[in-house]
Amino acid sequence: MEAFTKIFDGFSAFMAQPALLLGLVAAIGLIALKKPFTRVLSGFVKTAVGVLILTTGSGQITATFRPIIVGMKDVLGIEGVIIDPYTTYPAVQAAAAEQIPELISWIGYVMVLAFLINILLVALRKITHLRALFLTGHIMFLHSALMTWLVWYFFQLPQWPTIIISAVIVSVYWTIGASILIKPTEIITNGAGFTVAHQQHFMNWVAWKVAHLFGDPEKENIDNLKLPGWLNIFSDNIVAVPLVMVIFFTPILVWLGPAALGFEGFTFKYFIQVLLLDLSFGVYVTIILTGVRMFVAELAVAFNGISEKLLPGAVVGVDGMAIAPYSPNSVIAGFVFCAIGEAIGIITLIATKNPILIIPGFVPVFFDAAVTAVFANKFGGWKAVVVISIVVGLIQVFGSAWAASMSGLVGGWQGNSDFATVWPTIMTIFKAISPLR
Repeated sequence: MEAFTKIFDGFSAFMAQPALLLGLVAAIGLIALKKPFTRVLSGFVKTAVGVLILTTGSGQITATFRPIIVGMKDVLGIEGVIIDPYTTYPAVQAAAAEQIPELISWIGYVMVLAFLINILLVALRKITHLRALFLTGHIMFLHSALMTWLVWYFFQLPQWPTIIISAVIVSVYWTIGASILIKPTEIITNGAGFTVAHQQHFMNWVAWKVAHLFGDPEKENIDNLKLPGWLNIFSDNIVAVPLVMVIFFTPILVWLGPAALGFEGFTFKYFIQVLLLDLSFGVYVTIILTGVRMFVAELAVAFNGISEKLLPGAVVGVDGMAIAPYSPNSVIAGFVFCAIGEAIGIITLIATKNPILIIPGFVPVFFDAAVTAVFANKFGGWKAVVVISIVVGLIQVFGSAWAASMSGLVGGWQGNSDFATVWPTIMTIFKAISPLR
């Protein structure tokens, strides 16, 4: 009995590590595909290392920016929240470290269980009418992390009830969200055989339904217009992320004053430090994306193998940027006009003295708006792109302020339009039924 207990404890310790758990999932998927041992071993190692790289980048963001965000609340009485998916996991990590450190080890279970439920819902498509298999791995991880935290935060249930509830909610969101976009995605891509599985399902669906009110997509297609070539600079993450931080974060640091960074005045060294902070955000996001790409590449093979074995005929859901080549100008215009919408929203928050100040991140203002803009253009032309992209920016700001006020997290929120509409609605329901909030 004692030997069994030791074995069980050792296995539990192994499974409690997200890097090892997801590495094991990748290995199982590769074994199911009858890959050679060396390929299985490689998949395990790359997945585990990728998750550890993600954790390292997240930890650096937390260590660098969280004290500044907290300082905003202490100095100005304003809670600063960066809306970017890659600040959410560090925020969850930091909150869990203070309240329930073991929660981080639950995330892998939630992700795997949610994927299995996604498979089940699609397998029962004759009953559920849902056909989309969500395979955007890095998004799956982020969603699983956030929902695990939210379920625990609102209800503080034990491990497995938290895992099961989180997995069910996330999986239903994945499956329904990606399924409702199958038809418009087929129209946009001329039947390429995939759907969008990302973080703006609701706004993509809205754009599909209302874009025709703004114009004729055949006569007013934005790709027939010429946009300034310099805007292409924002298509490079490494350049765009620091630039966005310079534009939006630097004024906030100056507003906070030199004392926030340990300086006595606005010296040359102070501004050098501000610039380095802006650039460092790009460094940490690059580290995170490197880790994400590494483990997602391996999990994608494993998950595709599982889906091919179990779900012939299912529609694969992939990253929203897969539709970007079908309307390149929409991508750039979506970014520009979403940024305008965000700016209007932020100015409104400041003018109304809202207790939460939203700090834009690169991912929502670019990738979120870009994907929805492609839908808007296809079904309504350039006028639809302009109006809907501005609305997306406003929703990201006001909806994220709403969500952040309930999340229990400090300094970070997902920011994409579903997380400023669908998810805060879910949180409001949680709050209404929770005995703790």
